[in-house]
Amino acid sequence: MGREALVIGLGISGCVAARVLAESGYSVTCFEKESHIGGYLFEDVLPSGLRRQLYGPHIFHTDNEKVYTFLKRFGAFYPYVHRVLARINDTPVPLPLNASSLNTLFGEARSATLIHKLNTHFGPDKRISVTNLLRSGDSSLIELGKFIINHILVPEINHLPDDEFTAADDSYMNDGYVHTGYSDNYYEDRYQAMPMDGFCSLLDNMLDHKNITYFLNMDAFSRISLHEESDSILLDGAPFKGIVVCTPSLDTLFGFRYGALRFRTSTITNVTLSQDFYLQSAVQTCVSDSEVVRITEDKQITLQDIPNETTICKESHYFSTTNSLLEPFEPECTEENLELYEKYQALASKYSSLIPLGRNACMRNLSIAQCVDQAMNLLSYRK
Repeated sequence: MGREALVIGLGISGCVAARVLAESGYSVTCFEKESHIGGYLFEDVLPSGLRRQLYGPHIFHTDNEKVYTFLKRFGAFYPYVHRVLARINDTPVPLPLNASSLNTLFGEARSATLIHKLNTHFGPDKRISVTNLLRSGDSSLIELGKFIINHILVPEINHLPDDEFTAADDSYMNDGYVHTGYSDNYYEDRYQAMPMDGFCSLLDNMLDHKNITYFLNMDAFSRISLHEESDSILLDGAPFKGIVVCTPSLDTLFGFRYGALRFRTSTITNVTLSQDFYLQSAVQTCVSDSEVVRITEDKQITLQDIPNETTICKESHYFSTTNSLLEPFEPECTEENLELYEKYQALASKYSSLIPLGRNACMRNLSIAQCVDQAMNLLSYRK
C-alpha cells in the first residue's frame, strides 16, 4: 500500500493541502462536514448567474508569485483592484484615507497642512499607520490618528492596546492607515486578481485528481479519533499510519479538554435587489451604524454584466463564539486565548503525523494567499 493522507475540512487550506499531497504521490481522503466545499470562500449562484460570497468579502491579493502561479493552474483570473469606502458622518470617503478623503473630511486648508506634515515626517506617497501617527509627536497628526480610531476602526475588529493598531482580520488590515497620495486601492500587493468563475469552481478543479477522494456531509471526528496511550491517530478504530491534516480548531479535535477557544463571528444578511448597483464601491464600512458594520456588493467584485439585479451582504458588529456554535470568521488573538491555544498545540505536537493548517487550526489571521502558501509547504512542516 502506498502513502496515505487524511484531510479534515475543505476550505482553501484543506483543498490546497489535498492537491499538494496528491501530486506528491499520496492517496488522499478528505472529510467535509458541510454539504459543500469552500469554507469561508463559499459562493452560491442566483438563477440570473450572479455569483455572491455568502460569508462576506474575500479578496485575493499577494506579492507571492509562487502562490499566484499555483492557483492559476486551476482556473483563469481577472485583474481586480479592491476599493473600500468608509461612511463618516453620512459622507463616503476612500479607505485607507487618502488626500481626497482628507479634503472631503477636513477641507482643503487643513488637509493641505496635514499632508505637508505627513510628507515631512514620513515621506511622500506613503501609507502611515495609526500607531505611527500617535507616536509622531506632532499634535495635528496625533489628532488625525485619534480621528481614525474614533470614526473608522472597530474595537472588536482592530485591536488597540495603548497606542498600537493591529488588524484582527485581513479584510480590515488597511483601515487604520492614511495615504498621502490619491490612490484609492485598498491593497498594494503586486498581484490583485479574482478567479474568473469564483473560488468554488477553482477549488473544485483543485480536488479533481485521481489520488483524491472526498466526502461531504461527513463529520471527520465520527471516523477519526486519537489513541493517547500510543500517541497514534485512529481511522474507523484502526491505527492510521499516514499524514493527517487538520483545519478545524484544535479544541474540537481534543473534545474541548481545556475549554473552548474563542473566535469572532458576525451575523450575515444577504439581500437581492432589483437595480443595477447599490454602492459606489465594492465595500462600505459603517462604523457608526448600530447594526451594520460593513456592506459588500458582490457584483462590484465579480464584475458580472447582469442588468437590474445586484446583491448586498450586510455584516453585524463582530461578537465572540465558542464550541463552533456559529461559523467563526477569525480567531480572537487575545493573550488569554493564545495561552489556551498553546495548551492544545502542545497536545497536537505529540502526534507526529498531525499537521494543523489554516486560520482556525493555527489560531492566526491568515489571508487567502497566506493560507495557500502554508498549505503548499505542508510537507516541510511534518515533524
